[in-house]
Amino acid sequence: MNNIIISAIGVDRPGIVLELSSIIRNHGGNVEESRMTKLGSDFAIIMLVSVKKDWYESLKIALQAINELTITTKPTNENINKGVQYQIDLSGADNEGIVNVLSKYLAKKTLNILDMKTYISNAPVTGTPLFNLKAITEAKKNIDSSDMQTDLNQLSKKLGVEIVAFKLNK
Repeated sequence: MNNIIISAIGVDRPGIVLELSSIIRNHGGNVEESRMTKLGSDFAIIMLVSVKKDWYESLKIALQAINELTITTKPTNENINKGVQYQIDLSGADNEGIVNVLSKYLAKKTLNILDMKTYISNAPVTGTPLFNLKAITEAKKNIDSSDMQTDLNQLSKKLGVEIVAFKLNK
């Protein structure tokens, strides 16, 4: 089996997931992992699909026949996590540059972002917009969690947010 990543973006409408998953199934493929969300008026999906080598080209062609979706396919290798994983939770006043500053810190510490979700919520009493971020990161070697939290505390003061990090695996 080959692993491929399929991404699709287009104006949101009912049936997009059905259409994609039917084509994948009809070409001997299986959705292994996926992320789907509506962003603005568009729907975006990214999937890791396993498919037999003989079906790969016909699957690509069939996917391109879907109207009003921009679809890309890319072969990929099976992911084998080898490092130590950390979760990072951030919440606070929404201001420009939060993702940029945090991702710069993570890159400097050679922490790879495996998964990240950001969203805006309203503070319970005041209704003030709050920026929220949840990330799963991976380091090839163990990082001292207290040193990381100290660094993140400095970043949180700079950004006016709260950041908490903790190790997920041993």
